[in-house]
Amino acid sequence: MSPQVAPPLAAPKPEDALKSRAEQTVTEEALKDAEAQAPGDAERAAACKAHALARLKANSPSVDDILIDMDGLTIAKADTTVGQEKITAVLMGEAYIKRDRSDKAHRFLCLVGENDKVVMTFFTTR
Repeated sequence: MSPQVAPPLAAPKPEDALKSRAEQTVTEEALKDAEAQAPGDAERAAACKAHALARLKANSPSVDDILIDMDGLTIAKADTTVGQEKITAVLMGEAYIKRDRSDKAHRFLCLVGENDKVVMTFFTTR
């Protein structure tokens, strides 16, 4: 008896992944849900998004928005310094930078300092 092999699965389309991820992004509703669970975390995510969006738009006007995957976002408390800045939280996850041409998935990193001041945001392609 010969073993049966399952047919190969069709590769998901990148736009389908974007649609499913975009549905779980930083939106007013997602922020309200996150805020109910951990108020400080939702505020930090919103602050990181605003900081990153301002920086990206300054260098690339084609950036329309940043969508942060709140379900996959890791928020860790920290007690360290970078240069002279004390870091109190690190946010890591996946984000989509919406441009007029395309949306691409990026890894997202945000360092938050004292008084919830955003010290740095960083994106890298997957």
